[in-house]
Amino acid sequence: MIATLVVEDSSTIREYLSALIEDDPELELAGVAVDGLDAVAKVKSLKPQVVIMDIEMPNLDGIEATRRIMVENPVPIVICSANLNYNLTEKSCRAIAAGALAVAVKPKGPGASGARAMVEDLLHKVRLMADVKVVRHQPSTSVADLAAGGNPRIDSELLRSLGKCSPELIAIGASTGGPPVLARILTNLRADFSRPILVVQHITEGFLMGMLNWLQTCTELPLKIVESTQKPLPGHIYFAPDNYHLELVPGNLLGLNSGPAEYNVKPAVARLFSSLARPEAPAALGILLTGMGRDGALELLAMRRRGQITIAQDETSSVVNGMPGEAARLGAAQARLDPEAIAEFLNQLV
Repeated sequence: MIATLVVEDSSTIREYLSALIEDDPELELAGVAVDGLDAVAKVKSLKPQVVIMDIEMPNLDGIEATRRIMVENPVPIVICSANLNYNLTEKSCRAIAAGALAVAVKPKGPGASGARAMVEDLLHKVRLMADVKVVRHQPSTSVADLAAGGNPRIDSELLRSLGKCSPELIAIGASTGGPPVLARILTNLRADFSRPILVVQHITEGFLMGMLNWLQTCTELPLKIVESTQKPLPGHIYFAPDNYHLELVPGNLLGLNSGPAEYNVKPAVARLFSSLARPEAPAALGILLTGMGRDGALELLAMRRRGQITIAQDETSSVVNGMPGEAARLGAAQARLDPEAIAEFLNQLV
């Protein structure tokens, strides 16, 4: 049984979420907290295995409560947001930057349209995130702090690969723990970075725009959600939209595909990487970041066999070593680097 703490200031919603936990055969209710301050105290005293955290609460909001918990008593946290408006989705992404692992839409009451799917999504994420081994965070208060890193060294052989395959575009895949890593990479990229960057980030439907609004504070490079077939422009960063695969199509254009999910996700990193492993694809660089599962790992290997440059995030800096770890196991990555080293390598292209 997974001991779960529910943090919610509304008594009605708190009781509803508690009932959902108690009705699930794999979960048990460790307790409830009525605001962020109460949550910090309850995590310390009750030692839950996972926390469901509201965002907007009195006394201490979900962002600051998450930050304090991850510094003092780290535990997997799932952010539960009431709706998908601009303010709350961006705040949810700030909570992920503070250490939360995932976001979910707060389920509507029984009988409401889509309520069952929302319940299943939330409980599924609670069960998944409970298995993640979180680490204690150092205190930080701003996006700029995400850029803090050492003096990363790039393997000379990897640098020499730039001369053999000068990438025309960059493809990045990420899942659990991805948004803060993307922030660290973007913060350290040069303002005159001149290659298009294509990104597939697994995130709850409806939260993508909030994530981009937050990430835009890390870089002057324009961030875009792909809406139709288009030519990728230099120095632009393109994100796969909700429920569509992003891939490179003939003519070296960005294209969207509404086909079935791959590795149980849509968009899938696999689709993007596969399109760059084709013989007619331009020279590219594939990067696989933190995330659960295997999405993109085999396809990164296909890219490497095609002669493309391939990188996976290192285990130490990955929240979840699933995707990059699988890439390493397959021999798909030429190197494993932390986010700052990835940015440094990308800057070599300019």
